[in-house]
Amino acid sequence: MMIHKKFNKSGLTTPPLKAIVALAALVIVVFTISFDASSITDSSNSSSLDLSSVSPRDLLEYQIHSNKDRLSKHIPNSPHHEEVSSTEKAKFEADSAIALISFGKEAANGTLLEQCILSLRRRGEFDGKVMVITDAPRERYEGEFDENVIILKAKEEDILYDHFTAPAMKYKRFKTLLIDYMDDVPELDPIEWIYYLDIDILVGAPFITMAKALNKKYYIRQRFGTPSVYMFKDPNPEKFSLNSGFIVLNRRTSDQCLDTWRNAIDIHPHSGFDQASINYVIENEYSNHCKMVGLDVEDYLTYPNGDDELIHVIFEKHFSPLIHIFNSCFAQKVSPEVMEKFVADVLDLNDSEREEHKYGKSVIHPSTAKWSR
Repeated sequence: MMIHKKFNKSGLTTPPLKAIVALAALVIVVFTISFDASSITDSSNSSSLDLSSVSPRDLLEYQIHSNKDRLSKHIPNSPHHEEVSSTEKAKFEADSAIALISFGKEAANGTLLEQCILSLRRRGEFDGKVMVITDAPRERYEGEFDENVIILKAKEEDILYDHFTAPAMKYKRFKTLLIDYMDDVPELDPIEWIYYLDIDILVGAPFITMAKALNKKYYIRQRFGTPSVYMFKDPNPEKFSLNSGFIVLNRRTSDQCLDTWRNAIDIHPHSGFDQASINYVIENEYSNHCKMVGLDVEDYLTYPNGDDELIHVIFEKHFSPLIHIFNSCFAQKVSPEVMEKFVADVLDLNDSEREEHKYGKSVIHPSTAKWSR
C-alpha cells in the first residue's frame, strides 16, 4: 500500500516488475533493521530504543506492522470530527478565549508555551484570543506570537512566595485569578467563555469541535443560576477527582467559584496539589453556591503512555483534541527521540521547522520547579 501511495504521489506509472523489486527491497529493509527485536515486542524496553541507527519510516513500519494488534488494544479512539461553518467558527472565537499560565525559569527557558499555542493555531484551528499570564520578562515572548496572543505580567502581590510549602502551588493559584486578569484588558471585554489549558497540553484536533460536543452533552452554555466550573474527571476509575489541566469558565458567573477555590487553596498551604482545594469546594458546594462539574474524559483528553502508544498515534494520525503528556508521570516513559517526532507531527511542522529541533525536548516537573523572585 505504501509503495502504491508513493508512486501515485509522484505521478509515476511503474511496470509490475519494478513494483515487485521495490516491494522485495522494502521487506529486506524492514527485516534487517539494526536493533534488538526483543525491545520491540517488550513494551517495557521500548523507551531504550536507539532510533538514530534507523530511519523514522523504517522504524515505524517495523514497530507498527509487527505489533499492530497488541498496540491497538490501548490506543484511544480517534476524536469525532464535525463540520463547522465559517460563521459558527467566527462566532465562537468572538466570545471565547484560551487562557494559559507560564511560570518559573524552566518554563521561560523551554518551549512548552510556544508548543501549546502553535498546536492551538494549527491542529486546533483556533484563531481567537489567547491570554497568557507569566512571570517571565516581557522581552522573553516579544515577537514570538501573533497579535491575538496577549501576554500579561503577573502582579507581584499575587505571587505568594512564602505561603506555600510546595513551589508549584504559587502558580497553580493563578488559575483562580483568570477572570480578574482578563477584566484588566479592554481588548478582552467581548469574551464570555474562558477555556483554560495547562501549557503541557497539545491540541490535536479542531478546538471548537470539542467545545461544541461538551456543550451539547453538559449544556455548558445553557446553564444559568448556580455558578459553575467545568473540569475533566481524573482518568483513574477507582476515585472521583477533577483534573484542573482543562477548565471551562463563564466570564460573568464563574468568578464566585474561583474566589471560593482560591480561598480553599490558601487554607491548604502544605498541599503540593490543588486537588485538596477542589475537593473542599465540591464538599461544600451548597454553602459556597458553586458547582464543580466533572466532564467524562472519553476521547477528548488522552495521556499517551510510552513509546508504543506514541508511535502508533504518529502512524495512524489519530490525535485527540487534548493531549496531556509533557508534565506528567507518563512523560518519563517516552524516549526523547519518539517525543520529539510525536510533537513535530502534532504541531504539523514542516521540514525546516523539524530541523530546528526547537520543540518536544523539554519536560518540566512542577514539583521540582524553582521560582525566581
